[in-house]
Amino acid sequence: MRKNDGMVIVWPAYLDSKLTRTQGRRVSTNLAAPDVTIDILQKAAEMAGLEAEATTDKKYPRDWQGNSGYLLVANPDGHKKKRLLLMLAKSVRRVVARQESERQAAAKKKGKKRKGGRK
Repeated sequence: MRKNDGMVIVWPAYLDSKLTRTQGRRVSTNLAAPDVTIDILQKAAEMAGLEAEATTDKKYPRDWQGNSGYLLVANPDGHKKKRLLLMLAKSVRRVVARQESERQAAAKKKGKKRKGGRK
């Protein structure tokens, strides 16, 4: 096992609004986003300007049936874990909102093509 000095482990469950605190969520529901994945976490870390390394073959201890993985985030400034989670939560919400708007735009574009073809 390698030593993770200056690194913080962040599981997707920490920021998932569909989970309860006892299931592993660590931020309030108004800051969390639904269905957070390791890919979303990695994009959020990039947006927040944090160095991060994803590990996908690990299982979250409170939900050992799923295979979620975790993000190893560098913490050179020595922030507390809660502060890093709040920084990531803002970015996660932005990433999720961007993905949702892209999905809606694609659906709208797809709908326009159908209408044009029917006339």
